[in-house]
Amino acid sequence: MLTRRTLIASMGALAAGCGGFDFSIPGLRPPQQVPLTWVSRPYTGLINELASLSFEQKLLRIVQELAADTESPFGPTSGHYRLFLRYVERYAGPYSDPNAEQFRDFEVLMEWLGELEADLVTLWPDEIRALGEMGVLLPLDRFGGVDGADFEKEFYASVLDPFRANGALYALPTDAFPLMLFYDADYFAQMGVASPDETWDWDTLVENALKLTQREEDGTVSRWGLTTHQNFLPWWALWQNEAEMADALTLQCRLQEPAAIEALAFFHGLMHSHGVSPTEFDMDLWRLIGDPASSPPAILYDTFYFAGSRFNYRRATLPQGKVHSVPMETQIGIAIVAQTGNPDEAYAALRGLVHTMRPYVNVPSEREAVARLGQIRTDLLQDEVTAIQHAMEHARLVPSDVAQSRAMYSLAEALVRGDEVASAVNHACSVLYENQRV
Repeated sequence: MLTRRTLIASMGALAAGCGGFDFSIPGLRPPQQVPLTWVSRPYTGLINELASLSFEQKLLRIVQELAADTESPFGPTSGHYRLFLRYVERYAGPYSDPNAEQFRDFEVLMEWLGELEADLVTLWPDEIRALGEMGVLLPLDRFGGVDGADFEKEFYASVLDPFRANGALYALPTDAFPLMLFYDADYFAQMGVASPDETWDWDTLVENALKLTQREEDGTVSRWGLTTHQNFLPWWALWQNEAEMADALTLQCRLQEPAAIEALAFFHGLMHSHGVSPTEFDMDLWRLIGDPASSPPAILYDTFYFAGSRFNYRRATLPQGKVHSVPMETQIGIAIVAQTGNPDEAYAALRGLVHTMRPYVNVPSEREAVARLGQIRTDLLQDEVTAIQHAMEHARLVPSDVAQSRAMYSLAEALVRGDEVASAVNHACSVLYENQRV
């Protein structure tokens, strides 16, 4: 009878080339590293010491760091892959403003990815949902439990949900952008105003914004106390006052309800009653913020500050209304292309990229990384780390559907312009219903 010991011995002899046979046992070979191609374009999320590099150099740096990590279970050594970056400035297909009448041509993008023979691809959430439904991307749920992964526990729901379609998860997010206060710490000290903290509420915000707003003798504002409407518009005011734009089930407009009217009146008053926020809108507001000849507002409701390094802007959590609620978005996710011939290796590379990118994104998308943010992001003060952790625990995804996006834009434009709240609300509800029928 052929025993297990005899079988192993005979296999070893064959592997060594005994008996004149040129024969090897696949199971005894060292694991091969399969080549994988990661296709990516530029996006605004990478920061820190990578800021001085071109975007392609930033991504190459990340690939190199991943390759050098021999300890990670998701690195090339353990994952048996070699990752190659294919960087392109722009993806194929006509791309336009998501509020425009003509939307992205996903079929062109699908064909283009096939021609590139991509294994991994960086995409926006709407692209991922569309291509996932078209069968271009691999559902990640098949990997759940393979390495003990539980995506719902590992990632914040607010950053995971944008990458789902028809109940399936098609990408992992790399970053998160919660709305926060960016405040000029040096200017606060100069004006004798304490830094924002968790004790601030809406009344405290107004009180300090009045102190921070500087006017010339003729009444001209030389520096605004704050601006709240360059990102996410009034979502924060509605949600912190326990109000909604639309009913989640019926889609009925809820802006006429008392809680919504109260929140929007507060938003309106920052500009037109208290006079602490400018009334510029859209690109005019961004030009005011970035004007090198002037000083940007002392406080910015923003997700990521770009205006320049000559101001010492730090982060703080949003002042609390009736409840804590923080509007949030995620910019990109990395997906596995369904055509890949190496799905397991591609999954390892995907997890490896998300881990490696932690120090270089605005806010990591994983709960464990946010819990250790002080170790990962040494550029942040401890108060900022605490504020970001608080923001992520109360984060809520901003609606991306066309109807609500257009209605909110119309609402904010009218309120900033100075229209009466009731008039602005009625028009926004009309815009909401019109676009629900499209």
